[in-house]
Amino acid sequence: MPPSMPAIRRTVHTATRAFLALPIGLAAVVLTLTGQPGRAGRVRARLGGGGWTGRGVLGRAVLGLPLDVAAFVLVGYALFNSVRNFGYPLWYLDTDYHQAWGGPTMAGVWAVHGLGWLLCLAVLLHWPVRWLAGGQRALDRRLTSHLGQSRLRL
Repeated sequence: MPPSMPAIRRTVHTATRAFLALPIGLAAVVLTLTGQPGRAGRVRARLGGGGWTGRGVLGRAVLGLPLDVAAFVLVGYALFNSVRNFGYPLWYLDTDYHQAWGGPTMAGVWAVHGLGWLLCLAVLLHWPVRWLAGGQRALDRRLTSHLGQSRLRL
């Protein structure tokens, strides 16, 4: 990722990679266990970095499972609540929104929920997801480096 990339694009890119690490890792494990380690390495390399072997894919899946699950849950929560809060009028138009935050008008309710969620989203994606993605990248570098593969007998 180039350092000149805008902050929002960089955050979305990081969150996407962190979110996809679990399903891509599981797909690579299935490919490895079905006798296709070369294809599994190519699938795993789509998230970045090369040099994945069948055993490396299995090791990454086991060692990275806590990070991958946490990132998947956090980004999934962010996606679900983004649809829910930005689409507030679609979901809650038939309800009594006059007492909701930002009421009594739907425009006020939508503004409060949308802006409030934007703030939560910025904090959620900027720190916890970025930390988890950094841990995932560090683990990937460790497992694909020649030094890492010679020390870590997988």
